[in-house]
Amino acid sequence: MKLLTINVHGWLEENQMEKIDILARDIAEKQYDVIAMQEVNQLMNNPVIFDDIRQGNYGWVLLETLQKYTDTDYYYHWSNSHIGFGKYNEGVAIITRHKIKAEDEFYCTFAQSVRTISARRIVSITIDYKGQDIEFYSCHMNLPTCETEDMGENLQSILKRSRTDNLKILMGDFNTDANGNPEDYQNIVNQGLYDTYVMAEKKDSGITVDKGIDGWDQDKSKKRIDYMFSNKQIKVKESEVIFNGKNKGVVSDHFGIKVEIEI
Repeated sequence: MKLLTINVHGWLEENQMEKIDILARDIAEKQYDVIAMQEVNQLMNNPVIFDDIRQGNYGWVLLETLQKYTDTDYYYHWSNSHIGFGKYNEGVAIITRHKIKAEDEFYCTFAQSVRTISARRIVSITIDYKGQDIEFYSCHMNLPTCETEDMGENLQSILKRSRTDNLKILMGDFNTDANGNPEDYQNIVNQGLYDTYVMAEKKDSGITVDKGIDGWDQDKSKKRIDYMFSNKQIKVKESEVIFNGKNKGVVSDHFGIKVEIEI
């Protein structure tokens, strides 16, 4: 099973359509089973085209671009988390080429208003993979220094949401640097999670941000802040950074993480 997670920094990048094209071509080439994305933005005043999805929704545009390169059918689940930069519905999303058995969207935070930046919405899907139900969650968590939220409590809200014994995979931007903030990283693992990077038989540096970005303006160090965690130990064949300029072109202020697991 091939998985991808990336904070796409939607519509905040220069040459945005070129970067969407790079991402679409890679998805068509790799045939990922599940893709989790964060900062999947849309202008909040654009007309609605489907449910809560508005014209110009980053993920919708990505799917339209993807149709140029593959005949594979994809399913899309998006939800708005909060208002970003004063004009965007800033959301999280999951794309999959498998039929969705169940889907969910919920706030994992105490804050639950789109007008509050610390409000963090989660989207999840359940798919049947080789006869096994697996749950996937796209997550964009607050910084550990957030004074109004507790990372451990937020993660427990995610893990206890479905009340099943299924394999659960949490994918996304956790805003916690395993290299520079080992104690905060350990707090995540202590919630009963396993880092696919640590379990991977083959891996690279794991670095997903190599400069100062929003929320990390003064920290220009190389950081590992994007992850895939599972609630059970699993066989991880490879964890690889992608869209970093060496392995495919840069598409965002974050690099992506491609993980191959064996179910």
